[in-house]
Amino acid sequence: MRKLTLILCALVLTILSTNAWAAAFVASPKGRVVVIDPGHGGPSRPGAIRNSVKEKDLNLTISLEVRRQLAQKMPKLEVYLTRESDKELHPKKENDNLQRPQLANQKQADLFVSIHANDFESDRSVHGVEIIVLSLDGATQGHTKRRTVARDNEDFTHIDNIDKNSMAYIEALSMLMNNDPINRTFGEIVSTKFKAIGRKSRGIKVYPEKVWTVLYPLRGPGVIIEVGFMTNAAELEYMNSKRGQQQIAGAISDAIVEYMKRLDQMTVDQSSSVAPQTESESTVATKSIERSTEQSLNEGYTIQLMASATHLSIDAKRFGALNDHVAEFTGKGTYKYKYCYGRYSTLAQAKNALRSVQEKFADAYIVQYIGNNLK
Repeated sequence: MRKLTLILCALVLTILSTNAWAAAFVASPKGRVVVIDPGHGGPSRPGAIRNSVKEKDLNLTISLEVRRQLAQKMPKLEVYLTRESDKELHPKKENDNLQRPQLANQKQADLFVSIHANDFESDRSVHGVEIIVLSLDGATQGHTKRRTVARDNEDFTHIDNIDKNSMAYIEALSMLMNNDPINRTFGEIVSTKFKAIGRKSRGIKVYPEKVWTVLYPLRGPGVIIEVGFMTNAAELEYMNSKRGQQQIAGAISDAIVEYMKRLDQMTVDQSSSVAPQTESESTVATKSIERSTEQSLNEGYTIQLMASATHLSIDAKRFGALNDHVAEFTGKGTYKYKYCYGRYSTLAQAKNALRSVQEKFADAYIVQYIGNNLK
C-alpha cells in the first residue's frame, strides 16, 4: 500500500503570481534559511582552470562574500555553506555533489543556491551569467531522488541513466513540479539584479539531457548560478578581482533578500485549517460543521493518503481517526481512485494540516482538485 501513495502529484503553481509561488514556503516558524553551495572543492575537484585561476576558489570566495553581505542585509536570515574551505564533501566525485543538497533538505531550506563559473572552449567570446534550473520538459522530468550515481561526470547524469519506472522517480517528479515555478521566479530575480550592475544575463537555462546532481535530490527550491565564463579573458579578470567578486556577491545576496522578503510579505490565514482530531463525543458537533465546510469547497487543495485501482471503504479501520474527513476523488492512471483528507482553499492551509496528517500517513502529499476530480 505504501507504493500506492507515491502516485504522481499534479500540483503546478502559477509562475508569475507571488501568492501562488510563495504560499508553499510561507509558514516558517524557525525563520528563513538559505544554503549556499560553493561548487567543487578539494584537490580532486578544482573545476575549470584558466590562467592558473581555479573555479573552486572563485566559487568559495564569492560564496563567503555572499554570506558576509547577507549578514548585513538580512541579519535574521540563517545562512549555511556546504563548505567553508577548500575541501571535498566526499572522496568519490559522484557522491560529492549528492551531499550538497542533503544539507538543504536537513535544514528545510527556503532556498538552495549553488555557485559555479562557466567554461566554453568552443567560443571564448561567450560571456554572461546563467541561472540553471530543472524543468518540466519530458527529458528533465527523469530526475529522481534515488541518488543515482552520475555516470557521465561528477556534475550530472544523463537522462537515459535514470530509472523512470521507479516509484521514487514519480515522487521526485511531484517535487519538481512544485518547485519549478519558484525556481524560475528566483532565477528572474537573479537575472534582474545582475543586469542592474551592468552584467549581461543569459537568462534561465535548461539542459534537457542533463540531470544536475546538486539539484535533483532537493525537496525545496534551488538553482545553479554560473557567475561568468572563465574562457572569456575579460570576464575571468573581472571574476578574479575583488571588485568583481563583491559585485557578483552583491547581486546574488540582493536577489536572496528580495526572494525572502516576498515570502515574508505573504499573509497566511491558518484559521480555517482542519487539523486531524482523535475521535471523542465532544468533537462530534464540531466535525459535522467541518465536514459541511469542506464539502462546500468545490475547488482547492487536498491531501492524498493513498490510491487504488478499485473502490475502498472509508472507515476507521483503514484511515483511523482521520476517516471523518477522508473522501474519494477520481484521478488518472491505473490507480484512479484517490483517497484524500480535507479540502482547503489555499495551499498554505493544506501544508499546515499536512504536518499532522503525515504522523499517520508518512507519504501523504498535497494535490489540487476541482469537484471530486484531482487535477
